Amino acid sequence: MEVRVLIFADEATSQKLYTMLKDDDIRIVYRLYDENEVLDQISKTRPDIVLVSSNNTNLLLRVCQQIYLLRPRSTPVAIIDDYNQEIIGKIIQTGVNYILPLQIDNYTLVAQLKGIYTNESTRLMALESTSITNWKSKVITVFSSKGGVGCTTVATNLAIKLAQKKRKVAILDFDVEFGEVAFIMRVDTKNTIAELLQEQPSPNADAIRKYMVVHSSGVNILAAPSSPEYAEHISASQTEKIISAIRTHYDYVIVDTSVGFNGINLSCFDASSMILYVTGMDLATLRRTKMGLSILNSLVGNEKIHLLVGKEEPSRVKIRDVSRALEFPLWKSIPFDQKLALEAINQGRPMVLESPLSKVSRVYQDMANEIDESDTPKEEKEKAVGFNLFSRKKV
Repeated sequence: MEVRVLIFADEATSQKLYTMLKDDDIRIVYRLYDENEVLDQISKTRPDIVLVSSNNTNLLLRVCQQIYLLRPRSTPVAIIDDYNQEIIGKIIQTGVNYILPLQIDNYTLVAQLKGIYTNESTRLMALESTSITNWKSKVITVFSSKGGVGCTTVATNLAIKLAQKKRKVAILDFDVEFGEVAFIMRVDTKNTIAELLQEQPSPNADAIRKYMVVHSSGVNILAAPSSPEYAEHISASQTEKIISAIRTHYDYVIVDTSVGFNGINLSCFDASSMILYVTGMDLATLRRTKMGLSILNSLVGNEKIHLLVGKEEPSRVKIRDVSRALEFPLWKSIPFDQKLALEAINQGRPMVLESPLSKVSRVYQDMANEIDESDTPKEEKEKAVGFNLFSRKKV
């Protein structure tokens, strides 16, 4: 075991921690106390753990949040002198789960860091291995950096099209403040993710499925809380565990997310096989999308990201210019049919059910075909080809 550690602290604290971490299994890769350099140094030195300590609470919180959001492969550990509940609560809100007192002794500090390293390494390995354990188990996260572009519409309609291909499909509504999957699909939501986690903070697959409702299409739905006030009680680690627990029970798990790079969304990105980044066509949305793509690329790489226009409508920017403006390939573009969209909302039937022969429905069918075809193992494709060849009727 070699635990690579970067220390962010003032000179006196940094020297103290450096002296305390004299251990054969721990390697100090860098020490600094410059907020503007910390992310670059993490990229260069690739530490497993970043110790963050500062008497300036605001600086401590900013650095913790930057590391958590933008360098998810390195685990931030806050070292604080004033070990009170108010400061601990603020640190936890940044996404940091590990907090230690500055008064800790050498032996305990070394043991704690080794334990954190083991826990986080196991977690990352589990996330990476589950993505290839079963070819049918695929997590698709639908995300945008701006609201109103059609994320929930994409999530629900794609889920139905995949279900129509006889696949087992679940939707997790992780827009925990203002999720609308249940409303769009008109399902009863007496039980939501809020009730689930109140009953079982760390639920298993069987418990989760008891709180899901089944749409007439066969799609299983875990609804968002009925009120935004419940959102603060739902953590990124809990949503990560929900995905991990149920993915082996479904061919596809589609996650509808809120806007922005919050902790829950980051946990979804890590667990995802594919991220559908939905954009609009107006200049303001394209500007946000370009910035968001840059951040997302730094977090997960380009391979997972599929860019699509959620509502292709007349605007100053032509569809052929979207990819050029964003410097990223456009995967799909969904036509905007205002009349159909209004009818779907009023009738409580997603567009692919309300008008299955429409242009909109055909695009979703293409998306489902492409996603499902890419998941089919080579041997199954060959069997299908062989079956088609030998099952043709003679003329």
